[in-house]
Amino acid sequence: MNTSFRVLFFYLYILFNAIQCIQTTPSGYLLAVSYDPRSTTKALYKIDPLTANFTVFVPLTDYKAYDVTYDFIHKIFYIFGSTDVSPSVIIVNPFTGTTKYRDITVESGGEIFGLRVDSSTGKLYSVLFNDEFETPISIVQIDPSNFIAKGWINITKANGLQPDNMAFFFNSTAHQYFVQVIYGADDYLVGMDVVQRKIISEIKNSQLPEYLCYDNKTNAYYGMQEVEGKRACRLVRLNPYNGTLDILSPDFDDYLASTGNCYEGYYFTMIVEGEDNQNIVTFDLNNNGKIIANNPAEAYLDAFAFVSI
Repeated sequence: MNTSFRVLFFYLYILFNAIQCIQTTPSGYLLAVSYDPRSTTKALYKIDPLTANFTVFVPLTDYKAYDVTYDFIHKIFYIFGSTDVSPSVIIVNPFTGTTKYRDITVESGGEIFGLRVDSSTGKLYSVLFNDEFETPISIVQIDPSNFIAKGWINITKANGLQPDNMAFFFNSTAHQYFVQVIYGADDYLVGMDVVQRKIISEIKNSQLPEYLCYDNKTNAYYGMQEVEGKRACRLVRLNPYNGTLDILSPDFDDYLASTGNCYEGYYFTMIVEGEDNQNIVTFDLNNNGKIIANNPAEAYLDAFAFVSI
């Protein structure tokens, strides 16, 4: 009986560790874009975040892609960019690669930066800059049925913006959009309730992380922070309501981040040392930001989002 029990225990131990392995591996892939004027190949890439293996998912001939966002409820992937001076989106089926092209009409004029989606409603949001207005910085809501960008929330004190830093959070009661803007000479992260159409938080911090995102699994916000006093970056957890920060990773000396995204307990980023020298790094947020992959990448990326399978 003792021998049988030990054998059973051994197999249960192996099974338990195998399950733990499965649970700490992201199930899905990154869809990524790069706007590099030097490149002869413009594409939406499909990337394994654990190996950094690239494959071309959708060619993007003559399209300038600046940002991406993924509606994980309705399973719609958006590429935000332009073919000339007008903003537009390419709507991508993230599983088959079929595409549709739509122009974005900005009702009030001006230029929009970045794109985020409220997956619960399907509505898209962007930051508008129009220096002809007394309030030059505002939020626009974009209805995916017609792609008309309507003025939504004015950020009255802002006179500049940081388009690399925006995140959307929603649950059964809250729909909140966070963007980094400039008040005078200071950086602020401004939180807005897009249902009540009002500002709910403003935090000032010279060390705000970039590529902020909300992770649904750990119920927290994460981003890549530049290290003061040297060229380096690191993963941090941010409370966007009061500005407190927790440093999660060691410093990546000589590297800066070019994009970042999180989903289901993982944060994905690209860190760049120099021209043609970049890595894709995956962090396990369930394990306090433990690095589970750090591999060289074949191309520089401006934006990506994780698609779960």
